[in-house]
Amino acid sequence: MNSLTQYATPGEQRLAKKLVQAALNDGYTVSVSDGGEWTVRKSRDFQEIIDALATTGIDNLRLRNQEGKVVSTIALIYGNDSDGSELIADFTTNDEIERFMAKHRFWSAT
Repeated sequence: MNSLTQYATPGEQRLAKKLVQAALNDGYTVSVSDGGEWTVRKSRDFQEIIDALATTGIDNLRLRNQEGKVVSTIALIYGNDSDGSELIADFTTNDEIERFMAKHRFWSAT
């Protein structure tokens, strides 16, 4: 059992997994910061990323494109709403990440 399963609500778990899978499917690497350190760096391993989530109340996911350029940092804050609808608290915005967010409809935990 990982921290996401242990500490996040089912809605938060679904949305976090949806976000990570979409990022990997769209060719991004994902780094995870627990607020103190980057515990995962430039990973394409779904389980490694999921296992690093929810060890604290806040995670930052850094998405990089295939050229290695940082596309966005996405802040996840656990405990705001059990359905996961408020898990994504903030993100660095630009045209590419706006398209990514709209494409995958992260504002719904389903």
